[in-house]
Amino acid sequence: MDRLFPEIASVGDVMRLAKGGAIAGLVFACLTLLDTFLGGAAFGHSGAGLQGSGASPAIQLLLTGAEIATILFLSWRVSTGHGLVSAILLMALFFLCAMSGIDGGLFSIAWTIAYFCLGVLMLNAIRASLRYGAFKAEPARKN
Repeated sequence: MDRLFPEIASVGDVMRLAKGGAIAGLVFACLTLLDTFLGGAAFGHSGAGLQGSGASPAIQLLLTGAEIATILFLSWRVSTGHGLVSAILLMALFFLCAMSGIDGGLFSIAWTIAYFCLGVLMLNAIRASLRYGAFKAEPARKN
């Protein structure tokens, strides 16, 4: 478990895990973008986004743009290390999209593994955000 959820012993560990969560957010934004353009163009609908299938293509693009902008903003907040609420919101949005995007079929195991890895990075970012305040409140050590 130490490999999935490493110990957080310093501010450097906090920032490293926060950056990992931000990178997971960027990958999540790219997956949403790819799903919108490749999935929408090839199959006439988009499955992984939250915008729904009953909307017109222009509305779907507008909602996808808003979703990606939200993901990028939350990823930036997570990368600073003290965006606890942003990390939780990013994880919730990721969870909703992941659950609506895994349908089954040939690549469902690969997508499940990819979503699991991104989810672990985001959980570590939440853990790092929780620890950020504790390390910033400690006085500097003098050796």
